[in-house]
Amino acid sequence: MADNTMSISVPCEKPIKVEKWKVKQGAFVSQGQILFLYNDSSGNSTGLKKFKAVRAGTIIAIKVKEGDIIEPGKSLADIEECRHPTVMKDMCAECGADLRADERIKQDVASVPMVHSVPELKVSEELALKLGREDADRLLKDRKLVLLVDLDQTLVHTTNDDIPPNLKGVLHFFLRGPGSQGRWCHTRLRPKTKEFLESASKNYELHVCTFGARQYAHAVTELLDPEKKYFSHRILSRDECFDARTKSANLKALFPCGDNMVCIIDDREDVWRHAANLIQVRPYSFFQSTGDINAPPPLNDEKSKMISGKNGSLPTQLPTLEAEPEKQETPKDKGDISVDSKENKSSTKEKNDNKIEVENSTETEPKWVETCDGQIEIEDADDYLIYLEDILKRIHLHFYDMYEKMGNNHIPDLKFIIPEVKSEVLANSSLVFSGLVPTHQKLETSRAYLVAKSLGAEVTQDLTDRTTHLVAVRSGTAKVNASRRMGEAKTKVHVVTPEWLWACAERWERVDERLYPLQRGGQSLARRPPAHCSSPPPAPPAPAMRKRTPSGRFMDTINPLMSFSSDDIADMDREVEDIFNESDESSSDEEAKPPVDDDDDEENLSEDRLLALENTNISQERLQEKENSSDSDTDPDRPKKRPRPSTPPSDDDIPPDDDDSSWNLMGAALEREFLAQE
Repeated sequence: MADNTMSISVPCEKPIKVEKWKVKQGAFVSQGQILFLYNDSSGNSTGLKKFKAVRAGTIIAIKVKEGDIIEPGKSLADIEECRHPTVMKDMCAECGADLRADERIKQDVASVPMVHSVPELKVSEELALKLGREDADRLLKDRKLVLLVDLDQTLVHTTNDDIPPNLKGVLHFFLRGPGSQGRWCHTRLRPKTKEFLESASKNYELHVCTFGARQYAHAVTELLDPEKKYFSHRILSRDECFDARTKSANLKALFPCGDNMVCIIDDREDVWRHAANLIQVRPYSFFQSTGDINAPPPLNDEKSKMISGKNGSLPTQLPTLEAEPEKQETPKDKGDISVDSKENKSSTKEKNDNKIEVENSTETEPKWVETCDGQIEIEDADDYLIYLEDILKRIHLHFYDMYEKMGNNHIPDLKFIIPEVKSEVLANSSLVFSGLVPTHQKLETSRAYLVAKSLGAEVTQDLTDRTTHLVAVRSGTAKVNASRRMGEAKTKVHVVTPEWLWACAERWERVDERLYPLQRGGQSLARRPPAHCSSPPPAPPAPAMRKRTPSGRFMDTINPLMSFSSDDIADMDREVEDIFNESDESSSDEEAKPPVDDDDDEENLSEDRLLALENTNISQERLQEKENSSDSDTDPDRPKKRPRPSTPPSDDDIPPDDDDSSWNLMGAALEREFLAQE
């Protein structure tokens, strides 16, 4: 405080007389504004002089009165310099100072952008906290919460592909970009969107939060809210996001007092870093060939542009139209498009080019109906917003019930309330899984377990007296048979498919078990939950460290035989000896017979055993070469033992010598080598 306070002293070396003050104590003055009028105390001066403020600030104290004679060096008043609480493009909105020219005040400049669509307008942290408290008080007074709404694949689905111009229910708008011809966008509103916004606006203050560009975000919001009664100016686009990959970085600036009253609906939870106050909705997809056209860039390569096409997100830069924007108007009927109508009619009849399919939970073929006015109407069975509306009502009711119980002194946190509301879905239920969790995975780390626990259910490994549901992938398992026998007793166990659990997680309600029964002889293909109804994945296990061998050589770590125990190696040695002995004993009989392929004898061996035998043969051949070389050095007249051929014997080959002692020595040496490596 003291560093920002400046004292106003007598402006000359002679005493002066203060004739009149032009400002009052507590008033804000700008630079160059007149503070008071004064005159020479001797009375010789004929005119009044003006004293102007050197810096902008607030008059915190006036120490002299009008008519007083002030000696040189005496303080007249104290002024507190402007703190620049509001800044617009490096210029203070209070005093008009250019903050770029003053290096001394750059550290204290306002840095919190609280306005969604104007990131250049920033306020100080002190002012941000004050405005945040005022917003919270206003929401509590109106009994409302804050709802951040995503656009793409949450409320709308947009494509830039060529579509039939007479497709009913699709809205068209043109986006102009700097240095480009412009782009056409075709948007389909999710069914019941208007009703959903009307209902949600009664309990929530709605904000748009999208990764779409600013022009796109405002254009789509104009389609959703043409009267600006739902969203007003509260639109946060990609251009205002602090981070290109996450939306959560802006929460601190938008809500400086905390996000306790903020609820989020989005089809992706990764862009919010798996926030606890997020409701992950089922993605809405109307145009089959298009995903999320405004998806964030990939993590590995920020500058890479994804190829536009089917089954994926399209690039941020939308494809340009071949037709001139002045000639091509927004299509409302067939005659509004400056494209040949015959080509449009032929294109709609092609099956795989321009056909648009509706993705729904039942995966049924969409029904195409051509109306009397020539419009193409497609049946859209998406009804998710009905369930989402009910979820938001329950969250709002639970929040204010807890707020009243706390005596209106503390504000509850939605990051705890939303999981609590979700945990009431399957409360007092006990689940057992059959065929849903892989055998090598622990139950507590599986996705199905995390989903069930987030819904408040108890999950056990085996059937108990408290078991209420058996979620099974296929019938005929031991648990399914046991549960059917338990059904004959007092407690009935509902045997359902995994789709029942996923439906409960999607709708946040206990779905009727009769809709998802496990039929006898039936099998479900939905072992894994959909992305929108799964809990955050568990932390990945730490990477396995490579174990070092006693020798410390990397080559020993990749030897497949190192994974076998000593007993396994001994069994393989005995097996190899038996095979070689049988081959030596029958070698004399095989001379008169046609050659036989050795691969037929090993056809039924396992892949690991074949690999082990192959490495064993190589090692034995090397040992035999060493022994033969040592024998040749000591006794050159001694006949050398020929190694066993790796190819089938021919009629010209000489049968090997029948010497069991040499093979036994080789086997023992091989065993010692592998035991020493362990």
